[in-house]
Amino acid sequence: MADPRRSLNDVVRGSAVALLAAVCLVCVASPARAATTVALWNMGDSGTTMSDATGRGHVGSLHGVAVRQAGISGAAFGFAQRPAYVTVPASADLTPGTGAFRVTLYARMPAVPSASVEDFDLIRMGLSTTSGGDWKVEVLRSGQALCEFRGASGVVSVAAGPSVADNRWHAVSCSRGASAVSLTVDGQTWSRAGNPGAITSAATVYLGAKDGTGADQYTGLLDSVSVSRG
Repeated sequence: MADPRRSLNDVVRGSAVALLAAVCLVCVASPARAATTVALWNMGDSGTTMSDATGRGHVGSLHGVAVRQAGISGAAFGFAQRPAYVTVPASADLTPGTGAFRVTLYARMPAVPSASVEDFDLIRMGLSTTSGGDWKVEVLRSGQALCEFRGASGVVSVAAGPSVADNRWHAVSCSRGASAVSLTVDGQTWSRAGNPGAITSAATVYLGAKDGTGADQYTGLLDSVSVSRG
């Protein structure tokens, strides 16, 4: 004859296991929210504007830029004169605020910046004097890439990696997280701890130069530039 106490224990144990499994299903942490691409400039344009593949309307205007150059994938923009740059109107999408923010691009340049140029501005929003902060991706005279964010709490920047001025395509990414700023070149990442604080300026984004005069003029090719948030 079966032991009724054992049968009852089995039922209780089975019920507890089922309940625990159900609770675990409920308690599993939600996956991290994926970043949202808020601007994507493929640079395959042939006119005087740079289209935004996200459909969010961040259309750029070309100034002295050579179009339909050989790119990393399809066509690219060439910057071979001074001034040569692209402007994108200020937008909340391109202003980091306090959240995670990332800029990714492909660049190819035959040589490091000259002494008169000092550095190549690949992309930037605002200047060091802009109220509300700025961010930028540059190439220094050493050939190293630089990623910098300036906000309400100060400046956090990273300059690292091998020279990218070797006439080859390089993938460069500059990001700001909750506790660090990171530079990634061809899949290798360097980080610096710190948070620059809120970046709230509403400034025109420049690609290829610091401003309309051709200061910090880039000489080379740019392709597939994107901005993401979150």
